[in-house]
Amino acid sequence: MRKALTVVLLLTISIAGYSQMGIGVRLGDPSGITFKKYNGDNALELSIGRFSQRNSGFFNSRFDIWFDDQQFGYTDVNFQSFKSSAPIGLQVHYLMHKDWFASEFDGLQWYYGFGGQLRAQTFTFAYRYKIDGNSNWINAPNEKVTDLDIGADGVLGAEYEFEDVPIRIFTDVTLFMEVVDNPFLFWFQYGIGGRYMF
Repeated sequence: MRKALTVVLLLTISIAGYSQMGIGVRLGDPSGITFKKYNGDNALELSIGRFSQRNSGFFNSRFDIWFDDQQFGYTDVNFQSFKSSAPIGLQVHYLMHKDWFASEFDGLQWYYGFGGQLRAQTFTFAYRYKIDGNSNWINAPNEKVTDLDIGADGVLGAEYEFEDVPIRIFTDVTLFMEVVDNPFLFWFQYGIGGRYMF
């Protein structure tokens, strides 16, 4: 009986529009699953999924950094190519919601907040090198490297809650700053998506 009353109470709250959690899909950085827990005008958001692929210049630069750290002592080196996995990551944000400025946009809010991210990716470098006194190139074995980025970010977005269905849609932009392993490297990110409220 007690369990039945609890279910009825939760159902009544849900029908009344008091939705405190949402789960859905996010497209952008990252593209994946998003979960949001509301507490009044504040919310905690967690998104996990795949981030956008970086351009080839990034991997060329990462090879230079990686190679310098190895201290092989070769007289000449030639970076040839790379293969990379999809960058997978996690975002966590604490958000403050505000009603939209114009009263005719009922259900529309803007929000801002801060948080952090963790992203991981593996890539394989192909390169060749020369040894002192030898004019011939030597092909090195392919080197597999794991890149782990951790940092802080700030986010600004907008969210719309439909009146008759338990759905919210959103869009946001994020400025991410790496702390580990490339301090003070900045990335702009974006996202759109929707969540089912329960």
